[in-house]
Amino acid sequence: MARNGEKSEYRFTVFKPGTPKNVKVRSIVFFIILAIIIFVQSFYWIFANKVEPYVLGMPYSMFFIVLLIIIEFIVLLLLYFLEGINERKGGDV
Repeated sequence: MARNGEKSEYRFTVFKPGTPKNVKVRSIVFFIILAIIIFVQSFYWIFANKVEPYVLGMPYSMFFIVLLIIIEFIVLLLLYFLEGINERKGGDV
């Protein structure tokens, strides 16, 4: 509630003020990639509802989930290293 004529404003911010544009774009791209991977994991049965063929000793559906987890891990590592490079340079990457 606003008191004594104060203006009360609520807002939702995603990035801190002054965040460079390329950091914003990179963050949004990584968010979209990871969201797609998580969405595919949620509905894996659409893409991999088979037991056969066996891949690396696992049923295909299990291999598909493991593969998505590995891809997600690699994407997160890439994001981690890009953020580290950005902090070491002290600016935009």
